[in-house]
Order: sequence, then structure tokens, then C-alpha cells
Amino acid sequence: MRVDLALKRLLLVKSRTEGKEACDVGAVAVNGKRVKASAEVGAGDRLRLDYAHRSLEIELFADIGKNVSRADAKTLYRVISDEETQ
Repeated sequence: MRVDLALKRLLLVKSRTEGKEACDVGAVAVNGKRVKASAEVGAGDRLRLDYAHRSLEIELFADIGKNVSRADAKTLYRVISDEETQ
């Protein structure tokens, strides 16, 4: 699944466009490498998102399906680190 779409389905960004823009400015890394929005992600991958005042790193447990409910979204990954930045 595309990383921008995965971010949207996991409720980490509000829209796929916002996920694409985050990738375009280098705020998204998969397994330690900055990626384009079209990069593929799946189970076992680590994603790092650098928000304006927060840095979040997660690990995906499973592949993300087409329809993910709000309740199920948080069961598909675990938070490795969630740090405030300046």
C-alpha cells in the first residue's frame, strides 16, 4: 500500500493529500529512509513522521486493508516513540 494512503487509513493524517505533502517535504521515513508518497509499506515496516512539534515512530503489525474503521486503525500498529520536538 502507498505510504500516503497508509497514513490516512491509520488516522495519522487527515487526508491522503496531507500524507503526500508530508512525504514531499521529507517528514516521512520508512525503515530509516525518507520516501516519496508512492513508496510501498506493509507489515513489519517502521514509519517515522516528523510533525511540527512532535516526532512519531510506529511499527506496522499487519497489512492495511481497503476499509479500516477508526477502532481497528490503532490495532494495526504499535507506537515505538512519541516525542515532543522544539
